Amino acid sequence: MKYYVLTCSMLVLFAFSSVANKKKVKRAKTSKEAVSVAPVTVQNHSSLMLCNTDYGMPTWYLNMVKGFRFPSNFRGPLNYRLVTIEEKQLQDYLKTIPFEKSENKINVPIYKNRTIHCVEFTIERVTTMDSTLQAEYPQLMSFRVYEKSNLLNAGRIDCDGVSTKMMITYNQETFFVTPVSFNKKTYYACYSKNDPNFKKESFERK
Repeated sequence: MKYYVLTCSMLVLFAFSSVANKKKVKRAKTSKEAVSVAPVTVQNHSSLMLCNTDYGMPTWYLNMVKGFRFPSNFRGPLNYRLVTIEEKQLQDYLKTIPFEKSENKINVPIYKNRTIHCVEFTIERVTTMDSTLQAEYPQLMSFRVYEKSNLLNAGRIDCDGVSTKMMITYNQETFFVTPVSFNKKTYYACYSKNDPNFKKESFERK
């Protein structure tokens, strides 16, 4: 009889211990899962495709960048838009442009009347240094662009192997596409020379 009672008591204690252990494991799992919450990712910019072409030039993208600031050494325009492009692809495309008599095209994003316009030009490479220097600095390239239907709509593009600068005269107004760095990323600021923050020299004032 004593052995029977002892056996029953041990069985009850074992069952109670098993239930208690299951509760501890469940609490531990719950606690662990509560800690393993995936972080919420907040994007600081969004982009929209612009100026898509079918002749090998990479696409421009319109960017809305949260908290964007121009570099301290650059006087930013009051009105502008930011665009991006795959720089290496752009450099590779520009390397295919021949000197003079080119039929190649390029799309340039122009910021006019608070709107981005994609304007297509014929592009030709121009000589800015002798062949010896050019061989020493192959990354330095310059181009002229123009609209065949109106040669007054023209501009210049300069590359230093890292980024590209553009200055375009279109419908009697001068526009810039200027590389700027923010958060270790290169953006291109599109703006007009008529911007209120653009300081004109005395001989430019009417």
